[in-house]
Amino acid sequence: MKILLVEPNIEGRVGLPSLSLAVLMSFVNKRTKHRAKIVDLSFHKRHWEKYLSAKIGDEKPDIIGISTLTFNYSQSLKIAKYIKSISDIRVILGGVHSILMPEEIIKNRDVDIVCVGEGEYPLKEIMDNDFRCDGVKGVWYKENGNVIKNESRRTIEDLDELPFPEWDDFELQKYFILNNEHLPIMASRGCPYSCTYCSNHALKRAMSGKYVRFRSVDSVIEEIGIRIDQYYKTGLRYFMFYDDIFTMDRDYVLEFCQKYRAEGYHKLVGWCVNVRANLVTDEIIKAMKEAGCYEAAMGIEASDDFIRNKVYKRNMSIEQINNAVAIINKHGMQLRVQFIIGAPYETLDMMRGSFEMAKKINAQVTQFPVLMPLPATDMNKICLKEGLIESDDAFNDPQNMFTKSVIRTKYATRKDVQTLVKKIRNYQIREYFFDGLKRKGPIFIWDICKFFFYYKLKYELEIDNAWKFTINKYNLEKFKPERNL
Repeated sequence: MKILLVEPNIEGRVGLPSLSLAVLMSFVNKRTKHRAKIVDLSFHKRHWEKYLSAKIGDEKPDIIGISTLTFNYSQSLKIAKYIKSISDIRVILGGVHSILMPEEIIKNRDVDIVCVGEGEYPLKEIMDNDFRCDGVKGVWYKENGNVIKNESRRTIEDLDELPFPEWDDFELQKYFILNNEHLPIMASRGCPYSCTYCSNHALKRAMSGKYVRFRSVDSVIEEIGIRIDQYYKTGLRYFMFYDDIFTMDRDYVLEFCQKYRAEGYHKLVGWCVNVRANLVTDEIIKAMKEAGCYEAAMGIEASDDFIRNKVYKRNMSIEQINNAVAIINKHGMQLRVQFIIGAPYETLDMMRGSFEMAKKINAQVTQFPVLMPLPATDMNKICLKEGLIESDDAFNDPQNMFTKSVIRTKYATRKDVQTLVKKIRNYQIREYFFDGLKRKGPIFIWDICKFFFYYKLKYELEIDNAWKFTINKYNLEKFKPERNL
């Protein structure tokens, strides 16, 4: 049996290749008698139908899987519809959105099977059984017009039993150009916290078994060595850890840093991680920095204690945040922070307070997304209760459902939110522009022009990507490895 795994990026940004698909392909190819190939549509947006059709014709798959997140759900449905218009191949949807919203997905006429948990073993069993899904835990499927909901499957507890991801089907050299030479890697699955805006607490409710799991340090180090051998000469210079919180376990972090340095990898490839303010210590950041970690990304979300801890349930104090910022700055690591605009009970003054706090922290990278009430999250329930999701009709329209940002709060109008977001965006553009001129002068202008008149057109990039080709590239210069191979 053969499966074609589709990365459905026909409208969104191009960032990192899909780690989940790379793991799934590797599992099928190395742990089963079947074969898997990946079709990544990220660089084929203008002609994705023609490209996908050709791949289907070449590979002749027995089943096609589509990796589905909330943000690409409408794209996944569009692709599923196209597949059904040219073939009778079975279509299975998996991924976070499939786990959280299986009822919504399975009723779609172009979807045959929904994976409602981790996909590796359900996919193997479906293919082993010639696509008979009865008894396969972790899937819902259709039979004679009826929806059959199989029982859930426990999570994979020992992550070391999974093979390393396969990247052969991705155009990595193009990705390295667009993401400043980064490749994703993951040392753990799951998060122990229950922030109301994040899907993790909803996933914990939907899935059975142990939720937070770690690979062994030796497994991660082995994979890193393989990737350096494979891709260093083609542009790999940084790893981006996809872990929700890399610093959950002090001993794990210290062991990883020690072994990374012992292999000499810190002289070749840098890395970046997500951290949590209450888990940041001088010991951990010092060890990470010495082992080649160049950036710590940290969610602050709101300057106001009530919004941050009662509404978002972040459970961290301003003192912990300030302490974490000071430690990261002390050790010369790049700091990336995030504030969310538009909490249900946020006033305009509270939002302005977050903006002022961000300016005071003055991180190398600051993000200000507008709140998006993701499906099945506690935040979604709060927004529905307060009437802050514009219309229930949005949930019946696959082009809009689940991906609408909140455009007002209980105490701030649509105009208030829009005006502040525009003010923040204009401020950041000005800061980035003058920072670029100060650092590089005419080279910055050249880089901007090269982005707009070459990269943006060639790869259909959004304007925000200009930052990667200028300021972010300049930031990374001081974190380049100490020597080359």
